[in-house]
Amino acid sequence: MNCPYCHKPFGPTDVVCPSCGQVLPEHMEDISSQPRAFWDRRGVRAALFVVCAIAAVFIVGFGIYKLYFWMQDYQITRLYTRGERTPVVSEVTLEDGRAAHAISFFAEDGDQIFIPELERSTVVAGHVARVEIADSDWFSDGISDDIESAEVNLSPVLIEENGARTQLPTVSLSVAPPSSPIEVISPAEDGLTVFTSIYPLEVQVVPGSTVLVNGEDVTDVVDRNGLLSANVNVYPIGDNVITILARTPNHLESRRDVTIYRAQLEIEIELDTSVQTETDTRQMLVSGTCEPGAYIEVDSPYVEESLYINMETGDFEFLTDLELIGENVVRFRAVKDGRADAEIHFNVNYRPTLANYSIAAWDLGENYDQLRLLYAQWTGRVFLCEGEVIDVFTEDEEQYIVMDTSGDRQDLVVLINESNTGTPIIGREYSAYAHVEGRYMYKANYYPLLTTLYMDLRTD
Repeated sequence: MNCPYCHKPFGPTDVVCPSCGQVLPEHMEDISSQPRAFWDRRGVRAALFVVCAIAAVFIVGFGIYKLYFWMQDYQITRLYTRGERTPVVSEVTLEDGRAAHAISFFAEDGDQIFIPELERSTVVAGHVARVEIADSDWFSDGISDDIESAEVNLSPVLIEENGARTQLPTVSLSVAPPSSPIEVISPAEDGLTVFTSIYPLEVQVVPGSTVLVNGEDVTDVVDRNGLLSANVNVYPIGDNVITILARTPNHLESRRDVTIYRAQLEIEIELDTSVQTETDTRQMLVSGTCEPGAYIEVDSPYVEESLYINMETGDFEFLTDLELIGENVVRFRAVKDGRADAEIHFNVNYRPTLANYSIAAWDLGENYDQLRLLYAQWTGRVFLCEGEVIDVFTEDEEQYIVMDTSGDRQDLVVLINESNTGTPIIGREYSAYAHVEGRYMYKANYYPLLTTLYMDLRTD
């Protein structure tokens, strides 16, 4: 029998033509009724193609997805670690005296910086969000000197106005254990010399701190703002060392030693605590108590008829006659037969009121040439200086003002600014009451040097 397709002969048992591979007509129905094998060559190829295509699409898509977010993370990391928005970390002191770290983040106004470790959000204003963190926040109470530091990692999140959230790079801090803050307000300097048996000590600590002075717990007299005001005894033994201890929660204990000097004298003498070291009048009352039977001799200028001594009780008083505007030394002695004189001296700062200062002021315009010649003889004399400020500079922590009093840059004066005006504006005209100090070389020429206590902008 021959195949109807290729006309080649086939056997009686053949189902498929051995020559062309076609199903023979008499067996076509039987073959079609049988299930077709899946793993024929064409099916396998098609299936593999589909699987490979799907895998390729997935891999490419996943790669693009990862590349997009990797590029985004890279840009954020670069911007916030080496770019213009890199956070700035600095050590600061909080208003209550505690040590802290401040972190400045840079973003668009209206955005927020959220720090999950602090559970705190800060709004960006002026393109800056400043976060201040007290160093004590990373420590518990009862910390010891054995702890070197706390290693802190913060994971800030940028929350934009539209709600979008961006994880920013980690900010790492190494925070040393903070010490309990102690600020000694009075005395303002160590080694102060006094002539009284009681001294008013003033110390500022963090509210809630425990304070001990010379071993005595004085916490109950610390006010709600952390200010301690306490009187301490000062003995005539030379150096009196006052020890102050402060213990603030989550801080190391701090200690401050303050030395107050009171001389050993052969004649007992003591100033009253009411005696001031600053005054706005030339005459100031000085009073105290000395050993009964001793006399008082005043060596600095004073009002002679004001001297009073009670020989039985030792009470004395007199009025000063301060000569200089600024620092004056008041000096007097207790004198008694058979004893070495007991000398007391202290400084008094005389700063007159505007009324007393200006009433004796001379007009500078009429006396400028004489002032340049007689600056030494006229030391302390008050002048009214008016003119344009042409220069302002600082030297040895003093602010100097150069004023043109004539308008032609010829009659210049140099003023030491001790007024409340602050830094004057160059190019504006001011009126200044000032007293003569001497002369000052400015740009290779000598000009009168004065100190101004009162200065204002001219309005006329």
